[in-house]
Amino acid sequence: MQQKKILIVEDEGVVALSLQSILTKMGYTIIGTAITGDEAITLARERHPDVILMDIHIKGSLDGIQTTEKINEFSDVPVIYLTAYADDETVSRALKTRSHSYLVKPVNQRELYSNIEFAIYKRRLKDRVGTSQENLELLLTNFREAGFIMDLKNRIVFSNSAAEVLTGYTAENMKGMNFFDLMNLAPSQRGDAGDDAIQKILALEAIDYLPPVATFSTKSGKRNTILIRTGMIREDKDEGKNLFILVKEMDPANFSPK
Repeated sequence: MQQKKILIVEDEGVVALSLQSILTKMGYTIIGTAITGDEAITLARERHPDVILMDIHIKGSLDGIQTTEKINEFSDVPVIYLTAYADDETVSRALKTRSHSYLVKPVNQRELYSNIEFAIYKRRLKDRVGTSQENLELLLTNFREAGFIMDLKNRIVFSNSAAEVLTGYTAENMKGMNFFDLMNLAPSQRGDAGDDAIQKILALEAIDYLPPVATFSTKSGKRNTILIRTGMIREDKDEGKNLFILVKEMDPANFSPK
């Protein structure tokens, strides 16, 4: 399988080297590191990365957001912003570009991995024929992690076979069920689960954890530890929005993104 290519745009050498080491261990290929916007634009045009990690505050005449705007003119490559300053003005500017999300430094490795993977999944969906939901259902059907699609009222509209194995319920049984009730998350583990978290995802069109690590009860009553990752899909011409969720059974003490 071809490795996924990452372009790093970061003007702090130590941070760039740290990111490169982390991403290489995750199995990604680093196709270049840029310290200015002009360098990033050249590398994006020549090397065709799958994802760009873009520091907002970089050297040169262009900041990260202006650089992304230039790249958007010739490429649909997803950009994940990295910033130490998540102020309202910066977020507002970032949301006007075709970015995938933004992460606040220091970056959590699990969150970084999840954002990269979802950015790549969403881009691949654009190349498929059909509606966004149909494309995602097709993708999730062969996915090894438990996959769900739910509407904005937290109701499950699709689940794959891995979800059936994980929960003990059939896809037909799960259809229409409240996702959070199905997973039986303890109140202390719900994090921002519910309307506040949903609205945040819709506003940023990015990933939000609901929460990142939790335990849930299967149909038989077995308690499992899981990693939850969530993103948004938008139908063509804004005809509708749904959320997609991946659930991976895991040992949080031994997390490995590979």
